[in-house]
Amino acid sequence: MQNIKAIFLDMDGTILHQNNRASEKTASVIGRLRTEGYKVFLATGRAYEEIHLLIPENLQFDGIISSNGTLGHIDEHVLFEHDLSLEAVRQIVTEAQQDGIYYEVFPFDEPRFALNEDQSWMLSLVKGDKPATVNESEWLSRHEAIREKLTWRDTIPTQLGFSKIYLFHSDLNKIKSFREKMVAQQSKLNIEVSNSTPNNVETMAYHINKGTGIEEMCRHFNIQLSETLVIGDSDNDRAMFKVGGVTVAMKNASTEIKALTQYETEFDHNHDGAAQFLETQLLK
Repeated sequence: MQNIKAIFLDMDGTILHQNNRASEKTASVIGRLRTEGYKVFLATGRAYEEIHLLIPENLQFDGIISSNGTLGHIDEHVLFEHDLSLEAVRQIVTEAQQDGIYYEVFPFDEPRFALNEDQSWMLSLVKGDKPATVNESEWLSRHEAIREKLTWRDTIPTQLGFSKIYLFHSDLNKIKSFREKMVAQQSKLNIEVSNSTPNNVETMAYHINKGTGIEEMCRHFNIQLSETLVIGDSDNDRAMFKVGGVTVAMKNASTEIKALTQYETEFDHNHDGAAQFLETQLLK
């Protein structure tokens, strides 16, 4: 790992604990890496606006790739932005309504939203105790979204740009079927389809993902892809593993994801596995 210049880190299942927060340990290790001259970036499916709520105040990055590669920031400056079309947003929302799939539409510059007409049945999908089929962090995220982040609109605005749509259901067969439906319409709707857990689907602009975000960030900083190290744990990290120079799966990743990488962390995300790996490998 002598030639590593840049590190790209996923959030959920990687640097975030089960409570959806990053630790002071992770902040400390990243701070030390940056002091040593490494560039450290986030590459997450989460919206840019919510990231600061989940990390310690002293945790800084050289750049942030959010919404699965649709948006890139350096400090407060937007480096790149890739929109979902209004037509795609309308169609995906319509199909979510027809199939009873919980959804959140993410504009670039305003809070995520769903339509008022769907509020009653959508809220019923995330009420009560956590279903056994859903992991703790995703259930917590849905409750946080309902309480603090999700807004309700009468119509889909025509003047906004959209980064992604997040879709969710506790019934694994139901969300799998919806995911397959979206994949079948990728070319028609001009969308990229991904997921971070078995319970969700995320749609972005066509051919846009974490991998393309890493490529765009590296071009800006004049860093070769062979000089990158990427760490992730889930399906939406597959694109990162395709472009990363050194690829690392979290201990808590599935067997299928681990098969895509060169290394595996010794500890899981709840025990700062990414920070421990970086500290051991790069801060000896």
